[in-house]
Amino acid sequence: MSFSDEVKKRFIRLSRGQRKVAQFIIDNPNVVATHIASEVGKLIGVSESTVIRFCYAMDLSGYSELQEKIREDLSVKKNVPVDQTNVLIGKKHEYLFSEVMNRDVTSILNTIQCIEADTFQQATEYLHEAEKIYTLGFRHCTPSTSYLSAMLETYGKQVTKIQFDIDDIVQQINKMDKNTLLFVIALDSILEDILTIVKIAKNKQVKIIAITNSSVSPVRDYADISFVAGSHKQTSFEVNTAANSLIHALVEGMILHNRNHYKNYGKLTSQLESKLSKIKIGR
Repeated sequence: MSFSDEVKKRFIRLSRGQRKVAQFIIDNPNVVATHIASEVGKLIGVSESTVIRFCYAMDLSGYSELQEKIREDLSVKKNVPVDQTNVLIGKKHEYLFSEVMNRDVTSILNTIQCIEADTFQQATEYLHEAEKIYTLGFRHCTPSTSYLSAMLETYGKQVTKIQFDIDDIVQQINKMDKNTLLFVIALDSILEDILTIVKIAKNKQVKIIAITNSSVSPVRDYADISFVAGSHKQTSFEVNTAANSLIHALVEGMILHNRNHYKNYGKLTSQLESKLSKIKIGR
């Protein structure tokens, strides 16, 4: 019997908190196998001690033995005999969502470990104080750049998303000055165009925040504040998830500098959108 099957067998006898741990282990064995007990507890929404008590409830010596059991299960799955191929094909889609979302979780956890609290705080202050914000990110970074722009606009920030067009790039660079902020998302390996814009902005004393996928990205040499999202082994599409999570956290941090102002603006925007939609329906 696999450890996962053993967990299912004892599920009914576990406490409410331990059942949460059990379900998470069944659904996300890769995460548990590669992360410490405190991190797993945070993901589940329980304390680290609850995770440890689950181990004891399963007659294990501790969290290390739990990880060993899970790794054994995973290694068995990777070495399934050829005659079980048809079974795997039938279950492929059943496990796909779990595998993909586990990679996203791992990417976000890797990002968290690379963030320093003081740097994060400074970035939120830059966002709050900026009179004008320019967002920059091309190709695979476009979804994250659009998400960033939309989030900031929701709370009343004056945002311009630089387009992948030479005329627009020149026009926006000419408008930049020391009172503006350039937020760069550079997760691609092709950085020549991004670097050119960043260098010019730096010469104009523009404040620059950058999210890259590598600690050695050349963009970081020109940024006042920089963050690393995900891992350099991941594709830029995969890193987008971690970048978006970081963006969300930065915007939430910005809001804390003047909660009433940003929240009231958000409410006003929602009310206007609701009224406008009713007008359109009425027509």
